[in-house]
Amino acid sequence: MARTDSRFAAYLPHPAERYAPVTAVVAEATGHDVPKLASLQARTRGGSASEWADRIHRALCAERSLVITAKVSGEAVGYANAAFLPEHAEDGAPAGYYLTGVTVDPDWRRRGIAELLTRWRMDRVWERDSAVWCFISARNLASLDLHRKLGFVQVTVGASFQGIEFAGGEGLLLRADSPRP
Repeated sequence: MARTDSRFAAYLPHPAERYAPVTAVVAEATGHDVPKLASLQARTRGGSASEWADRIHRALCAERSLVITAKVSGEAVGYANAAFLPEHAEDGAPAGYYLTGVTVDPDWRRRGIAELLTRWRMDRVWERDSAVWCFISARNLASLDLHRKLGFVQVTVGASFQGIEFAGGEGLLLRADSPRP
């Protein structure tokens, strides 16, 4: 039986039912996308859509930040971001570009959308830097499997990275280096 944590997608490495991959269009988000992305975040992660809209808008306006969306038939079904974060001396997280979140509408999970969003962000980061970073709760097994599949390797373990504390007190700092010379 899969261990579950309500903050993360259910971990089903070999689901009994597999869905066919979908064709999603991934692009940088615009101000017009904010209300739909905020609604998606509120439905999936909790909180209010207005709070999420403020956060997404700030990310859209931030220098060295990337906000993207995946759409199927014009409807937003996924959202992800990346940002350059400075060194965080308190927990040893180095400066660099970090994948800072991915959300897929529960009705659209297990169709390759999170992988598509993650690959897209990695490619954009590698246009700017030779490494891309992420930190993940050790309890988020689905996300760990996805990132390892995409070439991320564990750098270290900690109770927090970039000031973010982890459910269960343990997170992993991961890094993927560009395949380009």
